[in-house]
Amino acid sequence: MKRTIFYLALMLLSNFISSTSLADEFILNKYDPNVIKTGEYSHFYTDPLTDTKISLPANKYSAMKVVFLDSFVANDCLFHKFNLENGEIFYLKEQCFSKEIEFNGLKYLIRPDQYSEIEKNVQDLKKIKIPNLNDVVVKTVTVTKDNIYEVTFSNGLQIQKEYLNDFLNLSKKITNPDDLKLLIHYMKKHQLSFTTGYDNRYLFSMDNSTSPLKIDIFISTNLEVAPVVDITYKGTKALIKKFTINQNKATYSSINTRFYTINSNKELTIYELLFTKQEVIEKYRFYLDKKITDYIKWLNDKKSAKIVFYGDLQDVSQKITRKNIVQLKDMININELLTKYFKRSLVSLEKDKDEEEDDD
Repeated sequence: MKRTIFYLALMLLSNFISSTSLADEFILNKYDPNVIKTGEYSHFYTDPLTDTKISLPANKYSAMKVVFLDSFVANDCLFHKFNLENGEIFYLKEQCFSKEIEFNGLKYLIRPDQYSEIEKNVQDLKKIKIPNLNDVVVKTVTVTKDNIYEVTFSNGLQIQKEYLNDFLNLSKKITNPDDLKLLIHYMKKHQLSFTTGYDNRYLFSMDNSTSPLKIDIFISTNLEVAPVVDITYKGTKALIKKFTINQNKATYSSINTRFYTINSNKELTIYELLFTKQEVIEKYRFYLDKKITDYIKWLNDKKSAKIVFYGDLQDVSQKITRKNIVQLKDMININELLTKYFKRSLVSLEKDKDEEEDDD
């Protein structure tokens, strides 16, 4: 019964697509990131019945016109038939009943008017230079079907077009080319994302997919640098009281995390509690101060460290990898580099002052 419903749905969908969604003519997008990376258009089919697929070399098929001919169902899958500008016939698979398809080749197709706009935008982007780095030029520009542009410079730096002007404006302030090169080195080394965060603040962010400890660096609209620490606990028990970071018998100990508020702009002590079906997630965010900065600098990046979360029902230990320690140290280096050209956040300065008073 489900199979019959699927066939009916696909037949209706193919009829709908052929009359509305798919225009007669498309262009093979030569700026697609996958095409630039691999040098080919993958997952084109020569025979839907035998599911025979090939890859088309980009140097031959790049920016070629493609005309839509028909949509139909074959082997539980919805195919679209196309005639290429050189007279060749190929098929693209959109979806299947019995399994998920690994790749939808329709992402390569863009409308001629969209392609013309992309061409113009790419030519404009290729004229861009990074301030204070005159020898660096735009190497490639990739553009997805959804109009997401990413610019790659000759020094390897990658920035999305959406954030490019912000980065260029920031670069103008870093007048020493060696410092700017070092910042870009760190960005490439750790694949840091540069975005415009909420309230139009600039943000250098570490990947936090697995690490329980990260550092982000915000630059506010009045050009104040505010580095923050993110601590993330994932487990089955919630309501952590405090955490420690340990390596070689030296320990960093937090304050009681329950003093952290849901949102406090002045102290930036933010606490979030999230529940999923599998686990509990607790997040703590606070300004990077002298105490934790000195501790991270002290860590041996040839060995892993341990973060221990202390809770009401159990204590949980998680690993901070050597790679993560190097990232943390380099984020501190970035922070120190930026504060040569931008003001430090007054609040973070106050936090350092508090630490010094506590030491006394």
